[in-house]
Order: sequence, then structure tokens, then C-alpha cells
Amino acid sequence: MERMSLELTILGCSGSGPAPGNPASGYLVRSASTSVWLDTGPGTFMALGEHIDPAQVDAVTISHLHADHSSDFLGFSHYIAYRNTPPRPIPVFLPPGGVATFAAYLGAGPGHAFFDVFDLEELAGPAERRVGDITLTFAPAEHSVPTNAVRCESGQRTLTFSGDTGPGGGFAALATGSHVVLSEAGLNPPSPGEGPQHHLSGSDAGRIARVAGAGRLILTHLAPTLRAEDIHAAAAAEFPGEILLAEPGMVVAI
Repeated sequence: MERMSLELTILGCSGSGPAPGNPASGYLVRSASTSVWLDTGPGTFMALGEHIDPAQVDAVTISHLHADHSSDFLGFSHYIAYRNTPPRPIPVFLPPGGVATFAAYLGAGPGHAFFDVFDLEELAGPAERRVGDITLTFAPAEHSVPTNAVRCESGQRTLTFSGDTGPGGGFAALATGSHVVLSEAGLNPPSPGEGPQHHLSGSDAGRIARVAGAGRLILTHLAPTLRAEDIHAAAAAEFPGEILLAEPGMVVAI
């Protein structure tokens, strides 16, 4: 059966680290001919292999360098570099500092296979890139380290993913008109005067989706210590549309 213009598969959605039966942050976005892996948190590489040969991924985006969103890129890099078939350079979109961070961990100096199998690009501001029939648009989010939110468009269908972010930054504007907003909601409502907010509560996520005019909201990056039903209720108080709680293995037609 032919895939719809965009399809989202939740590889993992546990906030701040993997949990039993639930990898950390990672998502597979597919069109009829293109596959993009959004965030490579721990456990998501193995989950990816349940849906697609990882070597067939057309691009990877890593929103930021916190381990719960990025560490499985290391295993993926070995899988790609040491296959028997000659690799094709896979585009990888990273925040500033990403290339040096991964290269240092891998001991990848000049001439290392790491630089042959990936087309590595750091994005420090708004940017647009085309991969197959998916257009990726990036905007800086509001987090404790450099972070990019990403919008995926194909066949007039749109998904926008927050990465980790507070209520500021470019995520809200990037989400405007999205058919689906995939938003982190890993924060209990902050108390006044707590300082900078680097995550979203359920209320924040619902408000952003409502203002964006989104069709559906998917809440993700939920910490195991939070009650999912409370986060859902807080989002529903702000957003009148359909709200889903991300679950590993969930497949959503955009």
C-alpha cells in the first residue's frame, strides 16, 4: 500500500532518558520516497531497525546535543561506516558544535570514515533544506544549549517538531499552519520567578498548537515521573483539537 504524503513513527518518547520499553527521543518521518530520522536518542537506533534498514535513511536531524536526543548517532555512524557496500553520504543536520563533539568521541581525525559517510552541516539560524520530496525548515528553539526545531513538509502536509524548547524561540512561529505539531511537554507548570524556562508544560504546548492553528497535537518527551493524563488535560484546556500522547511504535498519518 502506498504511503501517504507524510507519516510519523514514534521510535521513542521518554523524557530526559530511556525508560523500560520506551527509548528516549527519536522519530521517523517518511513520505512516499524519503525517510528522515529526527533525533537519535538512546534506544532509537534499534527501534529504527524495526521499521527500515537504517542504511536507507535519507537524512538525520539532531535538534541538540543532550544525550537523550543524540547518543544513538554514535552507533548509527559505525553501522554506516563499516558496511560491506560502499556508503552514500547521508545528510546530517546538527546544531553548532555537533561535528566536533561527535568526531571527538569517535576519535575521528582527518581521513576518518566518519567524514566520508556523512554530509555534516551545522545550522546556527533559520534554514531550509530539501531531502528527496521532504522540505526541512529549521528555526532556533529556546533551550539550555543550541537547539533547532524542525518543520517537515511533503505533498502539502506538514509536521513540526519542537525538539526541546521553552515558550520562546522560533518553534511557535515555525509551527504555524501545521497539520500536526509534535511538541515536548516534559515540564510541570513553573512557579513565578523560577528563572528561564527551557521546556514546555502541557499548557504551553496546547497554547502554541492553538495559536499555530494546528490540526492535531502530539505530546512527547514526557518524563516517567509525570502523570500523562495531567499533561493531556492541561494541553486540552488550551487546544480544542485532537491531542495524542506519544507512545513507542505509534504510527500517525499526517
